[in-house]
Amino acid sequence: MRQFELKRALFGADITAQVTVLDEGVQVSVFGGTRPHIGAVSVVNMAAEISTTQFPGHCDGVVSRAWAKALMEAGYNPAVVTAGIHYDQISKADICTVLELNDGLIRSALEKIPD
Repeated sequence: MRQFELKRALFGADITAQVTVLDEGVQVSVFGGTRPHIGAVSVVNMAAEISTTQFPGHCDGVVSRAWAKALMEAGYNPAVVTAGIHYDQISKADICTVLELNDGLIRSALEKIPD
């Protein structure tokens, strides 16, 4: 088992991705902003199918599903991704910035996983 963490500051608060590479599978937790939480969970099964559960009142499935899709396409399955990023009073443009940062975290993680 190997673990690493990626952290980026945005709007005065960190967004963190904790990645655990297991003998069989990858587990990722992505959280941050002003109120880190678990808002969604995405799972990649052995058949390379993705399922996402998003909890009521949250929009974090976009983040967890992006990670799950990237992990699946890179051949890392099974995989489990939890996500919870929250910023108070965030604009649509700021949400796009959060999603761009998330994409960068995914790229960095995929580069680091094979180490």
